[in-house]
Amino acid sequence: MKLFTFVTSPYARKVRIAMDYKGIAYEPVERCYSLDRKPDLRDASIRAEVPVLVLDDGRRIADSTIICEYLEQTHPRPPLYPRQAFERARMRSLEDLCDRSFDAVSYGYFIAMLRADAPEAPAMKAAAKAEYEALFGVLERELSDRDFFCGEISLADIAAVCHVPTARAMNIDPNQFRKLQAWMKRMRAIPAVAADLKRMRVAMAKMHDIASELVGPDGRIHWRDTRLEWPVRHGFIDFIAREFKAGKMMFPPDAA
Repeated sequence: MKLFTFVTSPYARKVRIAMDYKGIAYEPVERCYSLDRKPDLRDASIRAEVPVLVLDDGRRIADSTIICEYLEQTHPRPPLYPRQAFERARMRSLEDLCDRSFDAVSYGYFIAMLRADAPEAPAMKAAAKAEYEALFGVLERELSDRDFFCGEISLADIAAVCHVPTARAMNIDPNQFRKLQAWMKRMRAIPAVAADLKRMRVAMAKMHDIASELVGPDGRIHWRDTRLEWPVRHGFIDFIAREFKAGKMMFPPDAA
C-alpha cells in the first residue's frame, strides 16, 4: 500500500500512527498540494488533500476517518475502536472534536502569526489561545481517571495526540492540565506515537518560518470548512474579506 501523507498534517499523522500501531506495511509519499502542486496527489483525490491510501490494486481511499475505519475492518488487531457501542460513539465524538475544533483553532492562531501586521492579528491569537485552553478542559474532563480516553487506547487518543503538543507553540502551559500531562506521558511510550513525534521534531527543526508551512508557490493559503468558519464565528470577517479580495486564498480542488 501507498500512503500520501504530510509530516505536519494532523489528519495524515493520525492515519500513519494508526498504521504503525497496527503494524501495517506501507510506502509513505510526502505531499502537500497547496505547497508543492504535484499532480499525483491531485490525481489520487478530488480534494487533493492528504491522507490518501492507495491499495495494492490501485483503489484509493481518502479522508482520515474513512481510512481509519477501513484499516480497523481489514486489520482488526490490535484494535483501535472500542467494542462497546457507546464508547465507540464517544470515540468518534472525540475524534471529531480533534479533527474539527482543535484543527480550526490552531489554524487560526498560526494564520494570525503569519499575518502579524494585520490589525486583527492580536485579537485572533488571543481568541485562539482562549478557545484552545477551553478545548483542553474538555479533554481533561473526558479523560477523567482513565488511562486512555475510552479505557483502552483508541483512535480518540491518536487524534488527540496530534493536537495536544501544540499547546506550547501557542504559549499555553500544559502543566495546568495534570491528567492530560499524565496521559501524554503514556502516549509517548507507544512506539508508533514516539515515531510520529520524532518526525514532527525533525520537521519543525527544518522549518524556516510559518510562511513555508502555509503559503503556496502562488502566495495563496489553503482554506476549507471549519478553518474558514472559525474566524467568521469570532467576527474576523474583514480579515477574511481582505484575504479573499487580495487573491490570497485557495480552496480544495474539486471534480471540475
